[in-house]
Amino acid sequence: MYRKGNLALFTAGSLAAAVSTSQVNAREQGFLEDSSLTLNTRHWYSHEVGHKATYFKLPTPDGVRKLRDRTAWLEGFRLDFVSGFTEGPVKFGLDLSTFSAVALERSRTAAAGGSNRMLVDKDGDVVDDWSKLGIAALKFKVANTLLKVGRQQVRTPMMSYTDTRTLPSSFDGVSLESRDIEGLTIKSGYFDKGSPRTGAGSQDLTPTYGSPLVTSDFNAYAGADYVSSAGWRSSAYVSRFDDIWDREYVGLGMKTHWGAVNVDVQLDAYNTRSSGREIGGNIDQQAYGLGITPQWRNHSLKIGLQQIKGDEYFDYPYESNAINLPNTMMSFFNGPNERSIGVFYNNDWVAYGLPGLKTTLWYIKGMDIDGSHYNGGPNGIYNSVLKQRGESHYEVGVNASYTLQSGTFKNINLITSYSTHRASEYQLEGNLDEFRLIVNVPIKVF
Repeated sequence: MYRKGNLALFTAGSLAAAVSTSQVNAREQGFLEDSSLTLNTRHWYSHEVGHKATYFKLPTPDGVRKLRDRTAWLEGFRLDFVSGFTEGPVKFGLDLSTFSAVALERSRTAAAGGSNRMLVDKDGDVVDDWSKLGIAALKFKVANTLLKVGRQQVRTPMMSYTDTRTLPSSFDGVSLESRDIEGLTIKSGYFDKGSPRTGAGSQDLTPTYGSPLVTSDFNAYAGADYVSSAGWRSSAYVSRFDDIWDREYVGLGMKTHWGAVNVDVQLDAYNTRSSGREIGGNIDQQAYGLGITPQWRNHSLKIGLQQIKGDEYFDYPYESNAINLPNTMMSFFNGPNERSIGVFYNNDWVAYGLPGLKTTLWYIKGMDIDGSHYNGGPNGIYNSVLKQRGESHYEVGVNASYTLQSGTFKNINLITSYSTHRASEYQLEGNLDEFRLIVNVPIKVF
């Protein structure tokens, strides 16, 4: 299962392999005939509680007030228009989406200074509502190659939108995706702005864990995903976060069978080095992940092993969550030199007569976090890690998702989760409990 920002691997079956490109295109009806308009509403509620030395900070005229609780409660609206394509050798189409959010909890005290869950102004007051053009992309298609220009959403190990709040993120730029060769998907992109999950408009691209004052002119990537006839999955990508880092990624996966047990194995590796003007300082880092997931009937148990080799965070462009490593839940376990092990148990309750209900239990332990040898030079943006020597943390959580299977309210989806994160003194995320309740209601207009 590809998590936040996972690759969408294209698998061609025996029937699809026998269908020519011209026959596939012949099934397209036209710009309007293949168009769709969908309204998606999302009810988002989260309640966080800080423990030990973890507080939320509310600005007041008398100074900063420390609070233990923080609540975000919003209603989000997303109206998506996805067109078909015109006729001709070069086909034309259009994707448009408007995003809006309304704050249902507007108390300054409840918002506790805000977060990437709830939008507040510089004084800590909740922004009642906001809207933006979330997607606005022209698309051009030749055979099975698609070019998009404008604000859009992509999923690769180097740049990947995230949809873990009331509304998703998106990016301004150009992307190319080609599926003209059976089993092979080629992807490339160039993006120079990001539109955040919580907020209107767009902003410069910055590292997630570094200083927001350090901005890059673009993030560009190229790569491919391949699925062989034997079932092997492989991926290779390169990217440049201009004047900050160059990055390479390789991934290899395979499904096999041990009797009645299906086993999925996935290997991931990143190599990152500072480049250009090195405005983020010296960076030299490798990151590795191994996921082994045996599945028996409706049960699966994934074991995730992860290692960061380097004296800074494994970082990625802000709002992209482009981290294709196994131990990624509420925390990303991406600290300097961090080792982590995760255990994830998934159950599909259709086997017990409850179709649409799925649950996940997880435990992840991160250890040996050490940034005490960090030397980023005069431009170093990760100096906060210098205090980290032998830090550790763990996360325990449960998630339940239920999708209505039939009737008037078919496809309405409810998600609830509870997670606990505990950390040593200088680990970044601190000591938090969080409860979330999310209700997704899709309404197909046409």
